[in-house]
Amino acid sequence: MDQGHAHERYLNAVQVRLVLDNLNIHALASLYETFEPQEARRLAERIEFHYTPKHGSWLNMAEIELSALNG
Repeated sequence: MDQGHAHERYLNAVQVRLVLDNLNIHALASLYETFEPQEARRLAERIEFHYTPKHGSWLNMAEIELSALNG
């Protein structure tokens, strides 16, 4: 989903919860590297990050399964 569609889809959301693995780019700092500071701050105030455990992340396992199915 590109940024325009995501913005439209969650326009009225007070907060968006993201479930992520522990990849180093899955961090608040990435917003500031991608967007202008004012936009990054606006997004950061609405996003709540939830990280899966580093050991045996179920998200990593799900990604592997989906890759195998799409392969």
